Amino acid sequence: MGIAGRSSERLDLVLPEGNMPLANVRAEVRRLLLGMHENVVVDVMVVATELVSNAYHHGAPPRRVRILRLPEREVVRVEVDDGTPGRFPQLGRMGFLGRRQRGLLLVNGLAQVWGHYRYPDLKTVWADVSSVR
Repeated sequence: MGIAGRSSERLDLVLPEGNMPLANVRAEVRRLLLGMHENVVVDVMVVATELVSNAYHHGAPPRRVRILRLPEREVVRVEVDDGTPGRFPQLGRMGFLGRRQRGLLLVNGLAQVWGHYRYPDLKTVWADVSSVR
Protein backbone atom coordinates (compact mmCIF):
# COMPACT_ATOMS: atom_id res chain seq x y z
CA MET A 1 0.00 0.00 0.00
CA GLY A 2 1.48 3.30 -1.03
CA ILE A 3 0.64 6.75 0.25
CA ALA A 4 0.00 8.96 -2.76
CA GLY A 5 -0.83 11.99 -0.66
CA ARG A 6 -1.42 13.04 2.92
CA SER A 7 -2.28 16.26 4.69
CA SER A 8 -4.23 17.16 7.81
CA GLU A 9 -7.43 17.11 5.73
CA ARG A 10 -6.80 14.36 3.17
CA LEU A 11 -5.39 10.86 2.78
CA ASP A 12 -4.80 9.20 -0.59
CA LEU A 13 -3.69 5.54 -0.65
CA VAL A 14 -2.81 3.39 -3.65
CA LEU A 15 -4.00 -0.12 -2.78
CA PRO A 16 -1.85 -3.13 -3.71
CA GLU A 17 -2.85 -6.15 -5.73
CA GLY A 18 -3.25 -9.32 -3.72
CA ASN A 19 -4.32 -9.26 -0.10
CA MET A 20 -6.61 -6.51 1.15
CA PRO A 21 -4.71 -4.12 3.46
CA LEU A 22 -7.75 -3.48 5.67
CA ALA A 23 -5.85 -3.13 8.96
CA ASN A 24 -3.50 -0.61 7.34
CA VAL A 25 -6.41 1.37 5.88
CA ARG A 26 -8.08 1.52 9.31
CA ALA A 27 -4.83 2.64 10.96
CA GLU A 28 -4.39 5.42 8.39
CA VAL A 29 -8.02 6.53 8.88
CA ARG A 30 -7.47 6.68 12.65
CA ARG A 31 -4.29 8.72 12.14
CA LEU A 32 -6.05 11.19 9.82
CA LEU A 33 -9.06 11.62 12.11
CA LEU A 34 -7.06 11.99 15.33
CA GLY A 35 -8.94 14.30 17.67
CA MET A 36 -12.36 13.63 16.18
CA HIS A 37 -15.12 11.96 18.20
CA GLU A 38 -14.45 8.21 18.51
CA ASN A 39 -17.85 7.33 17.02
CA VAL A 40 -16.99 9.31 13.88
CA VAL A 41 -13.63 7.55 13.60
CA VAL A 42 -15.22 4.10 13.98
CA ASP A 43 -17.98 4.88 11.48
CA VAL A 44 -15.44 6.07 8.90
CA MET A 45 -13.26 2.99 9.51
CA VAL A 46 -16.25 0.68 8.95
CA VAL A 47 -17.30 2.51 5.78
CA ALA A 48 -13.73 2.50 4.42
CA THR A 49 -13.34 -1.20 5.24
CA GLU A 50 -16.57 -2.12 3.45
CA LEU A 51 -15.87 -0.03 0.35
CA VAL A 52 -12.29 -1.29 0.06
CA SER A 53 -13.50 -4.88 0.54
CA ASN A 54 -16.03 -4.40 -2.24
CA ALA A 55 -13.32 -3.04 -4.55
CA TYR A 56 -11.31 -6.23 -3.98
CA HIS A 57 -14.23 -8.66 -4.18
CA HIS A 58 -16.11 -7.09 -7.08
CA GLY A 59 -13.60 -4.83 -8.82
CA ALA A 60 -10.23 -5.01 -10.50
CA PRO A 61 -6.99 -3.03 -10.18
CA PRO A 62 -6.04 -0.27 -10.02
CA ARG A 63 -7.55 0.41 -6.61
CA ARG A 64 -7.25 3.54 -4.52
CA VAL A 65 -8.86 4.96 -1.37
CA ARG A 66 -9.17 8.60 -0.41
CA ILE A 67 -10.39 9.97 2.92
CA LEU A 68 -11.27 13.67 2.95
CA ARG A 69 -12.13 15.80 5.95
CA LEU A 70 -14.72 18.32 4.73
CA PRO A 71 -15.39 20.51 7.78
CA GLU A 72 -17.40 23.06 5.78
CA ARG A 73 -19.91 20.28 5.02
CA GLU A 74 -19.48 18.58 8.43
CA VAL A 75 -18.64 15.26 6.79
CA VAL A 76 -15.76 12.89 6.21
CA ARG A 77 -15.87 11.55 2.66
CA VAL A 78 -14.59 8.08 1.79
CA GLU A 79 -13.86 7.45 -1.90
CA VAL A 80 -12.70 4.11 -3.30
CA ASP A 81 -11.70 3.62 -6.94
CA ASP A 82 -11.43 0.37 -8.85
CA GLY A 83 -10.82 -0.53 -12.47
CA THR A 84 -14.26 -1.97 -13.19
CA PRO A 85 -16.36 0.93 -14.49
CA GLY A 86 -19.19 -1.26 -15.76
CA ARG A 87 -19.96 -2.97 -12.46
CA PHE A 88 -22.03 -0.85 -10.10
CA PRO A 89 -22.55 -1.22 -6.36
CA GLN A 90 -25.82 -2.89 -5.39
CA LEU A 91 -27.46 -2.67 -2.01
CA GLY A 92 -27.95 -6.20 -0.66
CA ARG A 93 -30.79 -7.44 1.48
CA MET A 94 -30.58 -8.23 5.16
CA GLY A 95 -31.05 -11.91 5.82
CA PHE A 96 -29.94 -14.71 8.05
CA LEU A 97 -28.21 -16.72 5.35
CA GLY A 98 -24.93 -15.87 3.73
CA ARG A 99 -22.03 -13.77 4.92
CA ARG A 100 -21.80 -11.54 1.88
CA GLN A 101 -23.77 -8.63 0.47
CA ARG A 102 -24.16 -6.79 3.75
CA GLY A 103 -21.34 -4.29 3.32
CA LEU A 104 -23.36 -1.67 1.50
CA LEU A 105 -26.15 -2.09 4.06
CA LEU A 106 -23.63 -0.99 6.69
CA VAL A 107 -22.48 1.88 4.47
CA ASN A 108 -26.10 2.87 3.85
CA GLY A 109 -26.76 2.92 7.60
CA LEU A 110 -23.63 4.84 8.61
CA ALA A 111 -23.35 7.36 5.78
CA GLN A 112 -25.53 10.42 5.30
CA VAL A 113 -25.43 9.71 1.59
CA TRP A 114 -23.43 7.47 -0.74
CA GLY A 115 -23.19 6.79 -4.43
CA HIS A 116 -20.83 6.20 -7.31
CA TYR A 117 -19.27 7.93 -10.29
CA ARG A 118 -18.38 6.17 -13.50
CA TYR A 119 -15.39 7.17 -15.63
CA PRO A 120 -14.06 5.56 -18.82
CA ASP A 121 -11.44 3.42 -17.03
CA LEU A 122 -12.68 3.24 -13.44
CA LYS A 123 -15.49 3.88 -11.01
CA THR A 124 -15.48 5.65 -7.68
CA VAL A 125 -17.80 4.58 -4.89
CA TRP A 126 -18.12 7.31 -2.26
CA ALA A 127 -19.83 7.86 1.08
CA ASP A 128 -20.21 10.93 3.30
CA VAL A 129 -20.13 10.22 7.04
CA SER A 130 -21.27 12.94 9.45
CA SER A 131 -18.40 14.43 11.44
CA VAL A 132 -20.78 15.91 14.03
CA ARG A 133 -21.72 13.98 17.18
